[in-house]
Amino acid sequence: MGSAGRGDGEWARHWRHAQLPGLDLLRAHYVRHTFPRHAHDGYVIAAVTGGMEEVGLPGGTDRAGPGSVVLINPEVPHTARAGAPEGWAYATLYPDRDLVADVAAEIATLRGTPGFAATTVPDPEGARLISEVHAAAEAGNALAADTLLRLAVAR
Repeated sequence: MGSAGRGDGEWARHWRHAQLPGLDLLRAHYVRHTFPRHAHDGYVIAAVTGGMEEVGLPGGTDRAGPGSVVLINPEVPHTARAGAPEGWAYATLYPDRDLVADVAAEIATLRGTPGFAATTVPDPEGARLISEVHAAAEAGNALAADTLLRLAVAR
């Protein structure tokens, strides 16, 4: 479990719940912090809960505000930074490929590697689900967190 706070109002908590294999969680508020170009082995499913995030992608820059969900497929290079003076806050799920494939197999007959068709979508309900996964995991309720996670991934 990692947590960092700074005097400028920035903070981050990145962790794993022992009963939720294949999932990393991050909740954070960033003002000046930027993420240089990088990629993840698994998926990124992030609910912007405050401010504005700018996500730099191979095809351009997306802006995501509260109620938006940012979806990034594995191995897609991207950057992230504040898109407003107050920065941005978000709750992020990092499910691994196997977890997403399991959910996809449960809900669809399609074969192959599942992937997101869009990067940033306005989806207040999806954003709420992502935040609820975090709340359940933080409360130690792994069953609820897993159920909500599967609903969020399926969505």
